[in-house]
Amino acid sequence: MRNLTKIILILSITFQSCSDKKSESKNMTENFTWNIQKAGYEFDQYDLKGKTDYQTFIREFEQFPWEKELKKANENPDKVAPTLSVIDEKENKSFWVSIGENQNKPIYIIGYIYPKKKKGFFGLGKEKEVKWLEMFLTLDSELIKKCYRLQFDREYEKLYAELNRLEKFGEMEAKN
Repeated sequence: MRNLTKIILILSITFQSCSDKKSESKNMTENFTWNIQKAGYEFDQYDLKGKTDYQTFIREFEQFPWEKELKKANENPDKVAPTLSVIDEKENKSFWVSIGENQNKPIYIIGYIYPKKKKGFFGLGKEKEVKWLEMFLTLDSELIKKCYRLQFDREYEKLYAELNRLEKFGEMEAKN
């Protein structure tokens, strides 16, 4: 459990950079883009991979060296955990998967970043829109693929329903 606590701290800092900077622009597109953060990267370091579709991304997900990257992450606990992110530029939503350990067993950490209305100071004042991050835990890579299918189909209500069946790992305002 100590490793998971360390991971949540690292992930909360990490996802300042998980959204492609293009998604923050006012130019809305129909594109999905993706990026990678490899174990050992700095918190603001990631490799932009560009436009993608479901089949291409899932092939990359399946070929990603999760075990090797997890080992490297454990050797560099003050750096980021390996993470693959897909950004829906049209909807301004991101879905990512990372890997950590719980009791020396690999476990996926799923993150969903979406716009959320939030009240001001102490719940008073004018509402503002923030990017909200919710994280969930799973061992099931097939479920992750299903969730990505829902993202690429922009079926976000179904995606959120799937995620809410999982153990919640935490939630917070995204720092990006």
